[in-house]
Amino acid sequence: MTPRQSLGQSRRWVVKVGSSLITNAGRGLDDAFIAGLVKQVVELHRCGLEVVVVSSGAIAEGMKRL
Repeated sequence: MTPRQSLGQSRRWVVKVGSSLITNAGRGLDDAFIAGLVKQVVELHRCGLEVVVVSSGAIAEGMKRL
C-alpha cells in the first residue's frame, strides 16, 4: 500500500498550518484564511474524519501585540 492509499483510509488527520499562512504579513491574523480553513475542516468532519489543526500562529499574533 502506498502512503497516498493509506491516507485515504485514515480517520484522523493532523494538519500543520504555518504562521505565515494564518497571518497577514505581520498585521495580525488573516481572518479570511482562517474562515476558509474552518469551512474545509467542517466538511472533512462531515465526511467522518477527525481533524486536528496545529499552528504556531498564536506566537505570530502575540508578536504583533508586543
